[in-house]
Amino acid sequence: MRDDIRASAVRWTMAALIIIGLLVFGFLLFSPVIQVREIQVSRLSPRLDIEEVQESLMPMFGRHMFFLSSFEIASLLQDSIPDIDEITVGKTYPGTMHVRITLHPLVARLNIEEPDSAGGTGTGTSIDFLTKQGIYIATTAARDIETLPQFSIVDWGVRPDPGTLLIQPKFLERMNASELTLLRQFGQEVSRRTVYLRAQEFHLLIDGKELWFDLRNPLEQQMERYRTFLREVGFEEVRDYIDLRIADRVMYQ
Repeated sequence: MRDDIRASAVRWTMAALIIIGLLVFGFLLFSPVIQVREIQVSRLSPRLDIEEVQESLMPMFGRHMFFLSSFEIASLLQDSIPDIDEITVGKTYPGTMHVRITLHPLVARLNIEEPDSAGGTGTGTSIDFLTKQGIYIATTAARDIETLPQFSIVDWGVRPDPGTLLIQPKFLERMNASELTLLRQFGQEVSRRTVYLRAQEFHLLIDGKELWFDLRNPLEQQMERYRTFLREVGFEEVRDYIDLRIADRVMYQ
C-alpha cells in the first residue's frame, strides 16, 4: 500500500514539475518582458560611432531575446560599418543585449590626389586612412597616427568613397614586402609611397629617387633586377627613377 502511495506521489510530482516547466517556458517564450529593451555597446576603438551602431541595431528592439542570433546582429552591423573585425554578443535577461565591437587596425594615412595633379595636397591626411583590409576610412577620431606611413593615392577612375575597399589586401602585402626587403637586404628606407590604382603599380621613394614596382611580375624577380642594377650601374647614377617592371631590362633616368 505504501509503495503504491509513494509511486503515485512521484508520478503526481513529476507531472506537476512538467506542467510548471511548460508554464514557465510558455511565459518566457511569449512574454513581452523577455524582449530587447536596451542595447549596450562596448567601444574598443575611439573611431567607432556608438550612435551609428545603435541606429544599425534598431530592428533588434522589441525582438525576443531567445531568438536573437549573433549572425543576424553581425550582418546588420557589417552593412553599415564595413571595417568591423570582430563582434561579440551577450545577453542579460530579461531585456539587455551587449555588443562588443573590434575594428580593423589602421595601417596608413592617405593623401588622395586628383588624377591630373602633380603631387597635390589631396583631401588632407588628418582624416583619410586605410585599414588592414584595404578599406578607406574617413575619421577625425583616430589616435596615435604619427607613426603610420603615408600613401599617396593617384590614378583612380572614380573618386573612392569612405567605407569602400580601396586597395586589395594582396596589393598591401606586396607593398609591405617590398619595403621590408629594401630595408633588410639593401639598407634603404622608404620615405614616400605612391599607389596607382588603375595601373596596379606602386612607386617607393628612396633618397629622392623612385623605384617602380607592379603586381604583374613576382617581387623576387623585380628585386633581383634591382640587385643586378646596383651592381652593374649603381644607385648614384640615377637622377629620377628606376623602373623594375619590365621583364628583360631595367629602365632608369
